[in-house]
Amino acid sequence: MDERLNLREFGDFAFDLKNDVLTRDGARVPLQPQPAKVLRLLITRAGDLVTRQELKDAVWSDGTFVDFDQGLNWCIKRIREVLGDDATAPRFIETVPRKGYRFIGAIRQPGHASRPSGWWRWAVATIVLALIAVGRTPTVTIVVLPFDNYTGDPRNEMAANVTTEDVINRVGSIDPARVKVIDRMTATKFKRTNECIIHIGRALGADFVMEGAVGPRHTTAALYRVADNTQVWSTAVESDGEVAPAKISAKIAATFVR
Repeated sequence: MDERLNLREFGDFAFDLKNDVLTRDGARVPLQPQPAKVLRLLITRAGDLVTRQELKDAVWSDGTFVDFDQGLNWCIKRIREVLGDDATAPRFIETVPRKGYRFIGAIRQPGHASRPSGWWRWAVATIVLALIAVGRTPTVTIVVLPFDNYTGDPRNEMAANVTTEDVINRVGSIDPARVKVIDRMTATKFKRTNECIIHIGRALGADFVMEGAVGPRHTTAALYRVADNTQVWSTAVESDGEVAPAKISAKIAATFVR
């Protein structure tokens, strides 16, 4: 069977319904399994309201203990971030208050010709990232947003707060002449906000925005470039005391410091 039949295209993106893989102009976009399942259901029901209960039955049907409302909100937030979508002026995911969500983007069938302009944008972004990696750009400013508690246990809220503070402190000590980090109190104002992280970055004058979540076994983090609304990288490390902040800050250091 032609694998393109599993693809659904929208904007610069394509989603593989069979493998739950999201790509942008042919390059894979990292997306965790649960957000990918939510996106798949929304795409297959494009134009229709998908209720919160339907999403719960489809994505959390295995009975795994988790705060469903928090889990679903986190999934929608992740999807919007990787798509560069805005909850207040959505292009793809529309919120229907107290009911659910609707995919409102125009879905295209596979087989359309490739778009050179999209590939060109991707190539330019890759070159910019390469220059950053070898330290050929001026000082950059990063805001580390408060890490979410994705364990489903309110008692672990402190662990998320400690992880956030530890990452901020470590990033701030990487190379103050080259990498500046916005203070924790300013970043904390955006805890559990539905505002697009790119908008947050612009409002704070940041070049890059990091967000993350502390789960039962793994802590995830992702870095986004504000200028072109692009995810630079994402990572998942074990949730074990200082291990996660150390590895995340080391990845930031490897990105910006030679």
